[in-house]
Amino acid sequence: MTQNLFDGFGTTHKVDYQEARILAAAYNYIEKSNDIAFQMTNAYLNVLRSYELLQTARENVQINEDIFNKVKDLFDAGLTTESEVKKIESALSLSRSNLTVQKNNALDTEYNFRRILGRMPEVSTMIKPEIDTPMPESLERAALYSINHNPSLLVSQYNIKGAQSLWKQHQKEYYPTVDLEIVQKYNDVETRNSFDNPDDRFQARIIMNYNIFRGGADKATVQKDISKINQEIEIKRDLKRQVIEGLDLSWSAYTMIGLQLKDLKEYSKFSEITLALYKEEYDLGRRSLLDLLSAQNDVINSRSQIITAEYEKLFAKYRILDAMGLLPLAVVGDTKEFTTRVNLYSQEDASEILDTVPITLDVDKDNIADNEDLCDNSLLEDNIMPYGCKKMSRDSDGDGVVDAKDVCPLTPKNARVSADGCALDSDFDGVKDYADECPETPLGDKVDIKGCSIAVMDSDSDGVENSIDECENSPIGYDVDTKGCMKFISITVNFEKASSIIPQDLELKIDAFAQYLKDNPNFDAKIIGHTSRSSISKAAYNLTLSKERAKKFVQELINRGIDADRLSSDGRGFFEPIAVNTTEAGKIANRTVEIELTRKGE
Repeated sequence: MTQNLFDGFGTTHKVDYQEARILAAAYNYIEKSNDIAFQMTNAYLNVLRSYELLQTARENVQINEDIFNKVKDLFDAGLTTESEVKKIESALSLSRSNLTVQKNNALDTEYNFRRILGRMPEVSTMIKPEIDTPMPESLERAALYSINHNPSLLVSQYNIKGAQSLWKQHQKEYYPTVDLEIVQKYNDVETRNSFDNPDDRFQARIIMNYNIFRGGADKATVQKDISKINQEIEIKRDLKRQVIEGLDLSWSAYTMIGLQLKDLKEYSKFSEITLALYKEEYDLGRRSLLDLLSAQNDVINSRSQIITAEYEKLFAKYRILDAMGLLPLAVVGDTKEFTTRVNLYSQEDASEILDTVPITLDVDKDNIADNEDLCDNSLLEDNIMPYGCKKMSRDSDGDGVVDAKDVCPLTPKNARVSADGCALDSDFDGVKDYADECPETPLGDKVDIKGCSIAVMDSDSDGVENSIDECENSPIGYDVDTKGCMKFISITVNFEKASSIIPQDLELKIDAFAQYLKDNPNFDAKIIGHTSRSSISKAAYNLTLSKERAKKFVQELINRGIDADRLSSDGRGFFEPIAVNTTEAGKIANRTVEIELTRKGE
């Protein structure tokens, strides 16, 4: 039996070397975990960002289609040129092309997501993450924390310790080795002679070996170890600079994008207002189609830039946490599952996780071998397709209606839709609910592009707004035509029976009508008298009476300053009643005058 007593401290330093190797390997595992968390975070955010940009592209198509329909209607009515139609058609085609490009980009992010996680993302269930992990007070604090906790630097630190231990271990060759050797012999013989005798000797000795010269090999080995220490130190120094550089860039991006977002939101707000105003001005003929499309491009561009900037800021925050070694903690909330696998930061006894055979060739246990499985990390569900991926019912516009049943595939995300996927317009004002800022507009109200009632100016309260009212001072209570002008007026006059004297209670009506004629000198008036009828009424008498009543009415207008040349009169007797003559109320209603208005020259 041989027992080493001294080997130039080589065994002690070999233990140190192996310990450093174990810790370097453990932190390398944490480094890989961080790297996977970083890739997964980036892929997750890219999917969300691409689908928000996709939604913006859909909105752009929707806006262009709305403008196209409006321009087409104007063209069909002869109110605009063919060049305007072609211009919006080209803009619409470009927006559809951009939509296709964005769809492709969204699919690319999904496939990248699958490469990392092993299954396709369910976009409808994904939400934009919020980071609860507090950020450092300053860049310097973040940097100091990073250089002491970044997994890559910790790996490099233990690589240095390993190289130092190996250097010390190899210096054992400059020392002698001392071994204790113990020998016990057992040799029995049946016959003793000159050659064979019993030998039961016990021997113990200490042996010392000292290498005096080995051609400089030991010196070369030690020098190689010194170079290895220097190499590992330089690797760590470079890694430290890379970590600091990455942190600097991430911190700068996080800070600058935050400032940029303030301006982008202002840009978005003003571009939205400009587009709304341009739409109104375009409808009034004060803006060209080019102005309208330019304003629309500003709106879409601002939305896209805000989406991109918000996700870049969020990712910059994750990059800062990654440099500090805190990314897995920020993502999953607890890293014990990872650290205990390699016996780090744990008070429990050390454990081993060893590879075993046979190797599982269906990792996700979906009964599809990994070499045939396109999604080899599927969740255990009952809708796995033969190629290993979950059956996906796509809802490209995120409105809750799958594409196969969606009649309106460009509906904005989260818009309230009907069963066929088309946006609702609950108050029937022509503005969809998702864009309607006044969702309970009274039926029939004229609204602006925001869905809010427009205050219609109707100075004379005749039901025709001022912008199209050719007779803005029509007396209240009179019927008017579509241009706001009185065409035929019936004034009930409570004439006494067989009398043509104008009652005093009619004065106000006559005053109002006289004023109307003064305000509208392009109209002439014909006054027509009527009478009631009884069982003894004579036609000739009632005809004369009706004409007399009309003449009296004309005279009242002349007395109020109306030129007689603009007035004429006639009577119809009882031949055109407006009510039955069998009741007293009906007879009173038939004792009336009607006014027929005509434009001069008609």
